[in-house]
Amino acid sequence: MHDVTSTSPQPTLPSSIGSNLLSTQGLDLNQLATLHTPVQGWTTQGGTGVRFIEARGLPIVDVVLRFKAGTSQDTDQSGLAALTLYMLDEGSQRHTAAQHAERLERLGAITKKEIGLEHATLSLRSLGNKARLDAALELFIDLAANPAFAPLALDKIKPQLQRLTASQERQPDMRACSEAFRHLFHGHPYGNYLGSTHQGIQAVTVQDLRRFHRRAYAASNLEMVMVGDLSLSEAQAIAQRISQALPQGWTAAALPPAPVATSATINIEQPGASTTNWFALPIDVPANDPEFLPLLMASAVLGGGFESRLMTELRQRRGLTYSIYSTITSLSAGGVFAIEWDIASRYAQASQALVETLLHEFIDKGPTQAELQLARKQLAGSLLRTVAQNQSVAALLAEITYQRQPDDYLNTCIERIGAITPTDVRSVMQRRLNLGQKVLVSVGPGVEQQPLPPTDQ
Repeated sequence: MHDVTSTSPQPTLPSSIGSNLLSTQGLDLNQLATLHTPVQGWTTQGGTGVRFIEARGLPIVDVVLRFKAGTSQDTDQSGLAALTLYMLDEGSQRHTAAQHAERLERLGAITKKEIGLEHATLSLRSLGNKARLDAALELFIDLAANPAFAPLALDKIKPQLQRLTASQERQPDMRACSEAFRHLFHGHPYGNYLGSTHQGIQAVTVQDLRRFHRRAYAASNLEMVMVGDLSLSEAQAIAQRISQALPQGWTAAALPPAPVATSATINIEQPGASTTNWFALPIDVPANDPEFLPLLMASAVLGGGFESRLMTELRQRRGLTYSIYSTITSLSAGGVFAIEWDIASRYAQASQALVETLLHEFIDKGPTQAELQLARKQLAGSLLRTVAQNQSVAALLAEITYQRQPDDYLNTCIERIGAITPTDVRSVMQRRLNLGQKVLVSVGPGVEQQPLPPTDQ
């Protein structure tokens, strides 16, 4: 449900993202080439913040609507936010669900939806031809602004969401993550990571859906992103068209700060062939804070790829796991630095101790210059690959808009990555990562624990 990673003469990057999106093959990332991706922003009369990238290379337009209508907004009725989103394409006041789907398919347009802790996201991908785009936008706006919320449709969607929730509760990785969030954010809206409960889903009524939609899907509660074959004036007209059609005048209140976390070790017995482990630390570093990029670099060095410290130690030297990786989740009222791995159940506790030791050493000494340069290449390469496709850059633009990044973020990110030193990373980790607040969660069968096998390397 839910929720930034390469020798020949260096080519000149395109002057704008839309004129000629090039492959990154041949780029000398030791030089950390910069981007030139103009982002234009404005606010509609209805209060919708908009960001737009003109991309003329393909006759495609991507529109992303991110409403502050995630599961953290429905804590009194867990399931209301998800049901509201999933009901949007179950028919509008003008068209049935089948009619919507048929018309979109005929136009070659694609819509998607996603629910998370903080946002409900609707996206449209359409051909840029004016007639097709206008028709696709009409359907897309109808879907977002005028849902029917028919009782029979709700009776159909409820069991589907119940089954999805039950399936997620059985997945070891989701269960471990959910338990870590429940402890780290006890009593906070983030504490219900899956976002829905069986009781909450069952209790939601059509009236609840309509009330939630009138507020949470308001134009003033929306951030909009457009990337594609449009002029600025055309993008402004589309943004105003969408904003005017939506309910007006409501904005979600800021969530309370995350509570102070306490350390815990949580073992959940569940049959399986291995044990899933989550090692989590709370972080209170907004993504637009100058210290966030050094933390991102730290995560890349520690568990961001095949040559990361954790992969080298647990997979290459010891053969204990297929994959181990670290991530940083930055939310508006808190965040999480996490390490996840699967391992043979008899080594669960010993591997947790090893991971904690490796993290402690990393925080104490920081990365080497060589490790940091590899992380720079990975992050810069990931960014370059992302901006090479309209759809992926639209998703990235939506994310950095949510993070309150400046308009020149894409163009300056690689340069700022290149300026980070090993000392910067070490000092930020020492200030921001507190092992005294660690939460260790394991999900797997209860078996007798053994020490890690010796390594001859």
